Amino acid sequence: MRLLLVMLLALLAWPALAEQVVVQKDFVDLRTGPGRGYPVVQVALKNDSLQLLKQRTGWIKVLYRQQELWLDDSELAFLHPPGSEKSIASLWQAQQGSRQWQLGLAAGDFAGSSYYQLSASYLFSDVVALELSVGQGSGLQASSQQLLLQLGLSPWPHWRISPYFAVGGGVLLTRPRTVLVQTEERRSPLATVEIGLHYPLTERVQADVRYRRALVATDRDINEETTTWLIGFRVAF
Repeated sequence: MRLLLVMLLALLAWPALAEQVVVQKDFVDLRTGPGRGYPVVQVALKNDSLQLLKQRTGWIKVLYRQQELWLDDSELAFLHPPGSEKSIASLWQAQQGSRQWQLGLAAGDFAGSSYYQLSASYLFSDVVALELSVGQGSGLQASSQQLLLQLGLSPWPHWRISPYFAVGGGVLLTRPRTVLVQTEERRSPLATVEIGLHYPLTERVQADVRYRRALVATDRDINEETTTWLIGFRVAF
């Protein structure tokens, strides 16, 4: 858990934007805070320069005439890098589309025990992704490892909070914690269904909340069902 917190703090400390742009419409409103409830205190006119500082929930913090102010991220379609005919929004979208890999780190609960997961995802598009993950669970009576391959779908990738679901399968390795009796490790195949939410923190970093339901095949007549809750982060490359 300590490692996860360190990595989360490192990700949140990354500078988000720090780009120079030029206004390419008659004017854009600049507010004192990230919301329409904040007053407009400056208006950047056409051909004025701004420096983009960071992004926060649909708003962009900018530096304009030595003031740190906020503009709606819909205005990115009218802001261009110096000398460019394309808006910063289209350039970011093209750059995001070129990033096909994500690395993830998550922590949570698996069947009542602490669980940590590392993952690598390949994005075929904004909608379809293939994820390989390895997880470690630690409980009072047993420890476990999972190796999973899942196909995920995000039907609405451009929503601010984007839902997704995934199906897949893998292997569950269980090691009972016994002292008096030597118990063999159990290796069981499992099938998974997962739902969750993506929330972008920066251009490259997103937070995830996941709920996974798994059917575990056993040697007994009745198969087992397990649940996993996870919260974590993914970084795009």
